[in-house]
Amino acid sequence: MKKIPIRQIRAVRPELPVSERFSIRKVQDLLDGKNLIHDLHRHDFFFMLALQKGKGTHEIDFTAYEISDNSVFFLRPGQVHQLQLTAGSTGYLMEFNNEFYHPANKVSVQRLRSASNTNFCQLEFSRFEKMHSVLAYIYQEYHDNQEGYQDIIKANLDILFIELVRHKFNAEDLSTNVTPYTQERFEQFLEMLDKHIATNKQVSQYTALMNLSQYQLNGITRSSVNKLLLN
Repeated sequence: MKKIPIRQIRAVRPELPVSERFSIRKVQDLLDGKNLIHDLHRHDFFFMLALQKGKGTHEIDFTAYEISDNSVFFLRPGQVHQLQLTAGSTGYLMEFNNEFYHPANKVSVQRLRSASNTNFCQLEFSRFEKMHSVLAYIYQEYHDNQEGYQDIIKANLDILFIELVRHKFNAEDLSTNVTPYTQERFEQFLEMLDKHIATNKQVSQYTALMNLSQYQLNGITRSSVNKLLLN
């Protein structure tokens, strides 16, 4: 089986500690009038693509999504994806790692996990516009680079995750069959992924850490996000 490359965040501000990484770019600047094609890869950071206007395809963990306007894609570290985005698409691409955004309270940690459990959201216009304005503010703060801009960005990340969680729990197709045990073990699995994705690449390594069989872990992930883990 072909090895899937792992990408890192390219842009790193010199005033940030080496371990803390954050980047936000306008999609239209990234495209520069051309189509964008990213072959299959995975990241060691969180990846959010918010498209005000967009066409193309985005395959995440081997599930294909058709890109359209007012859509948000949110990936956790370690997820596999490939992206084809057509010229003329607009929005923001934001990337950050656990060292940059590491909420100290349990509620915020759970909110991040809940938001990142849903890789694709098709938002109604008003909710997307609210998120888009927050991203525009983050973008401005990042490029103005004034005193305390990191704290403002992190506070606005909290707002983004609240909006995504609100959308998730308002969605008509939200599954109600996840038990507290399943949710707890799934969150434990996500926490381990966050910590060990750079060194642990095999599902078997996580099943050993969690004292579960691969069948059990697959059942937990399928119940939580309707996806099957690979070997």
